Amino acid sequence: MSTTAPAKTTEPTGSSPADDLTSDAATGNRERARGSRPDGGPVRRAGSRPTDRSGRQTFGRAVHAEWVKVRTLRSTWITAFIAVGVTVLFSTAISIAYASIPEMADGAADGVIAGNQFGQIVVAVLGALIITGEYSSGQIRSSLAAVPNRWRLLVAKAIVVGALSFVIGALSTLLTWAVSTPFMDGHGGSLTDPEYLGFVWGTGLSFTGIALMSLGLGFLLRSTAGTITLALTLLFVIDLPLSLMALKWDWAISLQGFEPLQAAMAVYDPFHHMVAWGQAGSMYFLQQWQAALVFGAWAFVPLALGLVVFSRRDA
Repeated sequence: MSTTAPAKTTEPTGSSPADDLTSDAATGNRERARGSRPDGGPVRRAGSRPTDRSGRQTFGRAVHAEWVKVRTLRSTWITAFIAVGVTVLFSTAISIAYASIPEMADGAADGVIAGNQFGQIVVAVLGALIITGEYSSGQIRSSLAAVPNRWRLLVAKAIVVGALSFVIGALSTLLTWAVSTPFMDGHGGSLTDPEYLGFVWGTGLSFTGIALMSLGLGFLLRSTAGTITLALTLLFVIDLPLSLMALKWDWAISLQGFEPLQAAMAVYDPFHHMVAWGQAGSMYFLQQWQAALVFGAWAFVPLALGLVVFSRRDA
């Protein structure tokens, strides 16, 4: 007699669709709690904007970072205020004085650039502080960690320093014109005159060149005291012995024509209202375009040398 065993009921090994949905929902909740989607992408919260999480350094970011550093330094604004104040003070005083002298009244309008050399000396200090301050504080190591490409870091600093210096120079001339014109008895210039407006952008360019020269010296020397001393020597001190030697030797007169502050006149007086260039036997023996090239060399040669040295030695 045979017996038949009862059929054994087997449970399905797979989960039901309802269980799958429940499990997926739980997984999604956990992923959202961790800040990512189940597919691996980031969760975007309502009202938030997508951000670039690549961390890739670009030239634009380097320039922006340098601008943030420069504008958050108290020394930047103190030095800029002094540069504008000194330039406006001397230029305004000279313009008004010229207007009060009948023999000089016709050239009184050109006095708006008479104090430029004083402002350029202060801007040279600003250009030095922006880089040497990082070396003295150790900030340069953080800058290189953020921007390992050294030429990019140097060029970004140069752009920020140049732009800021241009604004300081142009603003100084505009303020001088605004302050002095009401006291000049009709001898002031007009900003609608393209040649007179050349004083504004010309002064801005000359301030930019001096600041870049000082920035390049800062990369070379890494010392605030050393950089400022050398910059002031080139701008001002060296002219004293050359002036004395020029009393006896003609070659000293020629050397004066290559000084950065003398060559800068070809830039901030672009339509040669105050200087007649090409005068043999004087410090203005160069043609105006030649003097402008000399000034450009003072700006970019120290910067190029600074890049070479900056690229080859440790921070």
